[in-house]
Amino acid sequence: MGYLIAIASSLVLFTGFLALTRYETAHGVRFLSRSRGKLDTRVDRVEFIMTHVDLAAFLREETERAWKRAGHDLAHLVLQAVRIVERVLTRVVRHLRTHEESTVRPTRAASREFVRKLSDFKSELSAAQAESETP
Repeated sequence: MGYLIAIASSLVLFTGFLALTRYETAHGVRFLSRSRGKLDTRVDRVEFIMTHVDLAAFLREETERAWKRAGHDLAHLVLQAVRIVERVLTRVVRHLRTHEESTVRPTRAASREFVRKLSDFKSELSAAQAESETP
């Protein structure tokens, strides 16, 4: 049944085409001339391309261009990912440095001991200078 419908519709369309072309040539009128003119121009362009363009070379160049573009885009995405990781690591290091400085600060007892040792050293140094000055 489907084949019968396809054959019948093809015969009807072909008969309509023949009737339309006979009417246009007899009266000198062209129906839908603007649309058909555009279609004719496009068909001529496609025909020119099919006869003059090496499609294998064209496809090869387009494929190469697409691979280069994909490689560029991939490199750009990797660079962005590296920069994101860099920012995160920089924040972590900054946090660790500030956290380390706050825990490394000397306690009050340790600073007193340091001051005491420094005072002892200064007094020994001044005593040594005094002995070296006296003949």
